[in-house]
Amino acid sequence: MRFITIPPYKAFNYSPEKGRFIELELLDNMRKRGQLEGVEMDMDDGCDLGHRKEERDEEFAAQIILGSLSRVKLYCDSDKYDAIICVGSILEFSAARMVSKIPLVSAVHSAYHAASLVGDRFSVIEATDPQALIARRFAQIYGFDHKQVSVRVMSHSSTSMTKLVSQYSKEERVKVPEYKSIVDDMVAPCIKAIEEDRADTLIFSCTPLQIFEDAVKQRLVELGYGEIQTVCQYAAAVEMAKVMVNLKMVQAPRAFPSAYLKLKPPLR
Repeated sequence: MRFITIPPYKAFNYSPEKGRFIELELLDNMRKRGQLEGVEMDMDDGCDLGHRKEERDEEFAAQIILGSLSRVKLYCDSDKYDAIICVGSILEFSAARMVSKIPLVSAVHSAYHAASLVGDRFSVIEATDPQALIARRFAQIYGFDHKQVSVRVMSHSSTSMTKLVSQYSKEERVKVPEYKSIVDDMVAPCIKAIEEDRADTLIFSCTPLQIFEDAVKQRLVELGYGEIQTVCQYAAAVEMAKVMVNLKMVQAPRAFPSAYLKLKPPLR
C-alpha cells in the first residue's frame, strides 16, 4: 500500500531540510511499533499560507479548505496512491470526500471511530479552547456526541509545542523543563476526564500533542489508570486507511455526490 498524508497547511516554521518533522516523528514511532508493515508513506508539505501567519479567522479556514482540496485532486489524478490521509482539523473533510476517487480518511474522524469501538465514553484532550470547540462540533457532525463526554484542554498552543519538538531530539527534550511541564499539563486534564467525566477512553488530538503520548501513558499507568484506553488521531487514520484499502471500499458516491451521480435518490 502507498499512502499520502496531507496536512492542513505548510507549517509556519517549515524548512525543506526538516520537512514535516512532527508527522515524520509520529510515523517513526508507528514504524517501530510495527504499524507500518506493508505501508509506504509519503508526506505532502501542505499549502503555503505564509502571508496569513498571524490571523486565524474564517478567511484563513477557507484558504485551508481550498488548498487541501487542490492537493486531494492532484494526488487522486496521479494514480500513485491507494489512500489519502488528512491530518489536523480537517474542515474540508466532506468536500474532500466528494472529489476523492480513492479512500480518504481524516485523523479526527478515524480517532472517533476507533474510540467508539473500544469504549462507550471518550474524552478528547486538546491544546486550546478554540480547538476544543471544533472537536465538540466534529463529534456532533460525525454522530458521536453521545459518546464524547468532554473535551479537555491542556492550554499549550500547538505552536509552542511544535517549537519545543523542533529544538530538541527525542533524547534531549525529556531533560528540558518545558517538556515536563507539557506532560504535566496533559496528564491533569486526562485525570479530570477519567475521574469527573467517567471517560473510559482518551483521544490525543492536535498533531504536536501526540508526540507526548508515550510519556503521558506511562504517567497514567504509574498513577493507576492503566486500564484507560488511549487513541492518537494520526495512528488511527493510518489504520482506518488500511482497513478501507483492504476492504476495497471508497466513500459512498450517494453519500458524497458529485453532479455526475447516476443513482440519484428521489428524496433527500
